[in-house]
Amino acid sequence: MKKNTLSIFLAFGVIALVLCVFGNVALAKPVEIKLGWAHIWPPTHRCSTDQFPRYIAMVEEAAKGKYKIKLNQYHPGMLLGGSEIFDGIHKGIADIGTAAMAYNPETFPVMEALAQAGIAPPATSNAAALATWEYYNKYKPKEFDGVKVLYMFATGPGWIHSKTPVRRLEDIQGMTIRATGNTARAITALGGSPTAMPQAEVYLALQKGIAKATIAPIEVLQGFKQAEVTQYSTFFPMGYSEQFYVVMNQKKWDSLPKDLQAAFDAVAEQAVRDAGAMWQYIQKEGQDYAVSKTGQELIYFSDEEAKRLIAHLKPIRDKYVQRVNGLGLPGEELADEAGRIMAKYNAIKYGPWVP
Repeated sequence: MKKNTLSIFLAFGVIALVLCVFGNVALAKPVEIKLGWAHIWPPTHRCSTDQFPRYIAMVEEAAKGKYKIKLNQYHPGMLLGGSEIFDGIHKGIADIGTAAMAYNPETFPVMEALAQAGIAPPATSNAAALATWEYYNKYKPKEFDGVKVLYMFATGPGWIHSKTPVRRLEDIQGMTIRATGNTARAITALGGSPTAMPQAEVYLALQKGIAKATIAPIEVLQGFKQAEVTQYSTFFPMGYSEQFYVVMNQKKWDSLPKDLQAAFDAVAEQAVRDAGAMWQYIQKEGQDYAVSKTGQELIYFSDEEAKRLIAHLKPIRDKYVQRVNGLGLPGEELADEAGRIMAKYNAIKYGPWVP
């Protein structure tokens, strides 16, 4: 009888211990990690409302809910300008930073191959993002030494958004056009007058007549409200391709728990795919908005006119190769590989992005 009673007490004791242990596990709160993210998009842009929060959610899920990342986004005008972000991440002014590589001309000589007019024109944002990520991982260029690259993405084909119609080469010649980095070289080659500025400043520049046009993906018509200050959008895939970095301050990265670092690495390609799909979605979203709400006229160059433009842009590749060769880099290989990788991803059919 005593043995039975003892066995019962022991059984209850074991059950109580198990419940206690599992209860404590269930009640354990995720460890909070605070991260500040400086980037170039306003609070209403889908990068701010969708892309970046979705990415953080991917990381939390990959870490099996052990961490809760509290994200503080720094939008344009709050902390760092677009051209200041990369250096600002090096210095630890923000933990994470994202901007167009073109905002810092000649800082990213290897990655620039993808952005040179005519070398690797993307068919979609999906293809552009995946090609950028594969190209980066193939070469792991030294230009990103000192920061942790989390992932990359890119816009799709560019458009010339203007106050007057652009239908022929002659319409570009003499026109003041907002264009950054590598796209500025294309405008110069076509006889235009490029002026550099971040997207956050373009609206006022167009409104005041400082610029007569801008080159950007068509989503800016909605995302940056540029449909309010332009009337025409001309498809310009041969002259525009823009890549974006997502990098973390190295000391901040080194301070993160190893399993959280592993979670960031585990979702990198998924983040690239999601970003590419989202940007393709918002291209169509921006186009539909501008046409239906503000009456934006969409223009496409004739085949003959496109050939004229391409002929004027051809020397840009040679100049790129010569310039990076002078840096001790294999210019011909970089240009050829950029085109090959982009062509591979352009051939793929992609599914829709779901908001």
